[in-house]
Amino acid sequence: MRKGTLTSEGRSGSLRFARIKKELLSTPVYICPERAYLVTDFFKRCDDPSEPIIVRKAKALQYVLKCKSTRIYSDELIVGNMGTRRISALIQPELAGVFMGPELLGIDRRKTTPLQCPWRDRIKLLFVVFPYWLTRNMPVKAFLPDIGKLVRYAKDQLNATYYLINEAGGIGHFLPNYEKMLKLGVRGYLDTFSAKQGPFYDAVRIACEGLVDLARRLALEADRLAGDEKGPMRYLELREIARICRKVPEMPAETFHEAMQSLWLTHMAVCQESLNSAISFGRVDRYLYPYYKQDLENGRITPDDARELLLCFTAKCAEHVFLVSEKLSQYSGGYLVVQAAIIGGVDREGNDAVNDLSYLLLDVMEESGLREPNYQARIHANSPHNYLRRVAEVVKKGNGVPALFGDGAAIESLVAHGYPLEEARNYGVVGCVELALPGKSFFSTDAGLLNLPICLELALNRGRRLKGGQRIGPETADPRSFKDTEQVIDAFRTQVDFVVARMLSDMKVIELGNRNYHPTPFSSMLVDGCLESGKDISEGGALYNSSGIQAVSVADVADSLAALETVVFQRRKYTMVDVIRALRNNFNGDSKLWAELRNAPKFGNDDALPDHYAGMVAGIFYNALAKHRNTRGGPYVPGFYTITCHVVFGKLTGALPSGRKAGEPFAPGLGPCNGCDRLGPTAIMNSVAHIDSKLAPNGYALNLRFDPATLAGDRGTEILVALSRGFLEGGGLEVQFNVLDPEMLEDARCNPGKYPGLVVRVSGYCAYFDDLPDAAKAEIIARTRLKL
Repeated sequence: MRKGTLTSEGRSGSLRFARIKKELLSTPVYICPERAYLVTDFFKRCDDPSEPIIVRKAKALQYVLKCKSTRIYSDELIVGNMGTRRISALIQPELAGVFMGPELLGIDRRKTTPLQCPWRDRIKLLFVVFPYWLTRNMPVKAFLPDIGKLVRYAKDQLNATYYLINEAGGIGHFLPNYEKMLKLGVRGYLDTFSAKQGPFYDAVRIACEGLVDLARRLALEADRLAGDEKGPMRYLELREIARICRKVPEMPAETFHEAMQSLWLTHMAVCQESLNSAISFGRVDRYLYPYYKQDLENGRITPDDARELLLCFTAKCAEHVFLVSEKLSQYSGGYLVVQAAIIGGVDREGNDAVNDLSYLLLDVMEESGLREPNYQARIHANSPHNYLRRVAEVVKKGNGVPALFGDGAAIESLVAHGYPLEEARNYGVVGCVELALPGKSFFSTDAGLLNLPICLELALNRGRRLKGGQRIGPETADPRSFKDTEQVIDAFRTQVDFVVARMLSDMKVIELGNRNYHPTPFSSMLVDGCLESGKDISEGGALYNSSGIQAVSVADVADSLAALETVVFQRRKYTMVDVIRALRNNFNGDSKLWAELRNAPKFGNDDALPDHYAGMVAGIFYNALAKHRNTRGGPYVPGFYTITCHVVFGKLTGALPSGRKAGEPFAPGLGPCNGCDRLGPTAIMNSVAHIDSKLAPNGYALNLRFDPATLAGDRGTEILVALSRGFLEGGGLEVQFNVLDPEMLEDARCNPGKYPGLVVRVSGYCAYFDDLPDAAKAEIIARTRLKL
């Protein structure tokens, strides 16, 4: 590797990364059938059904890792290809991937997130892979033999209106103990349970051998390429890559480059084992820092060298996406993976943990401009001002990162839910915004999402849909007879309890399906408690277990309750009879009533009435989940972020008393409804901070949008620091920013492809604007452009 050689930009690594980034941004996303072929081939030819399922799954993973392709691309320093193409969408046919079959023929022509797939691959998938798994995939096997429940579940999820269950896609959304893998290596890990016997331990050993084999084959490929290499610098780089891959992850990492390579290969194995969705990296500046510091002291590396490696790692994270149908891509817009990596915060003793690597990673965030990883920064009361300024400067760059997390609220929430203070101080983030304990928890943080406003619709029509009158929930009182807001809330609470119970009934079937048909021994090794108990994470082997359920959308319900309280029960300008009639007619012929409801107090303006109702709605959802336990013995806990479900759920939900008309998007995350915040960012932040963060142990997303001119210069930086610090130290949990030129956004919507690297914050994650559904693009553009 070059030792501090400067490019024309004044820092090393920029030209190398620029070449890699250019290739990534110009490369279409391909369906990669390789994993699907290998898994199918193993179970058709090599599987022994008499063996325990966990051993069979380990052998399948070993087979994939031993047989998958090994590609090393030009310029890269961190190696290991997730798929056969530079950007690959992996298929898990044994999970929900088999349901991609019906749209495979036209998948390259679909409007949202099109995927390339050569015809030879489509034919093999359609006639060899998918037929084998049609009745053998986990979701189907989980519901059998109850055909009726399976059909009802499939119908519900194919047009998810009330809730969406993500865990049917497999095991994802957790924080493996990557730090421990770097310290011990595979051999060290195996030594920790060398005396233990049984199917679980056999499975872990088998899976680990597959990873070691993959690394060795990458070393051979690097040697092969070096033998053909004419450039002396690249020749040395390839020889170093070969040396490193012969060593890690089998053995402990000793250098920064070894640590980065070990981290990536371990991450690859976790993603190949199950669903490559939101497997996250945790506190990277903390556990990578010892390697960086030692290399600096020994003269082995310069800050520019380390920055170059981090940029190469960032590029690897952008080389894969997880595969969803066109229908489901509306709920999770963009090619998602959402691999979170967080910096800053306090250490286990409560002291500031920012170090030189934290600043180096901020440089990487500023330069990268890729959709992955989902970089984040922790903030606490004693965070250095220089750190806060640098964070603000990177936010202003407009790449959508980092999102900011408040240590005070996060740690308080985790401790309130029974986790030790030292562990809570060491929290990381999974996926979008979900709090987790690195290497110690399996929180399954995005198990599902629930449509809260539709529960209000049911409450205002005696458990029936407004349009069509279909009975969904229990029959509650006739809303036309309601005399106060409390009666509305009681009916709403009843419907929330019903929808939550129905959702979790399905969820538990899927949880048991993962336990019985899709254990993940390699992932389990990387979560403390599993090796000690001899249990897979799907069995509850982790030290700490929970399942995260997201509520969509608090603000729409809060605004509706505030409007009813103000217009009907306080001012008495209209009756509930008037409101129900107007809702059924989508306000056609009721423009004056619509205007009254629309102008009632709204969440996001530091107004006590809607802010009170927002906290109440969050509490109702929290209490509804608290009545249930998951099959791993842990609680279901609420989060408040939406991906792009707020757009789709909005399309499927009728008019609301807030004045929102049928089909319009809901509020994103825990923020206000679009166009309803009228008093600027401080008022929004004050409203959100009024909601007790302990009601959101699974996290929440607050999206704020600024024009670049508003935050220009040193003054803009200091204002952003003050806003962020005031919110996060005043009880706020998370805030994220879009700092984008509104004219450019509109131009990008009208001219797809003109801005191929335009990154936007959606709701907890970043995506390229071009990759989003049209409705999601419109919703982002419609977000209030905040002024100071």
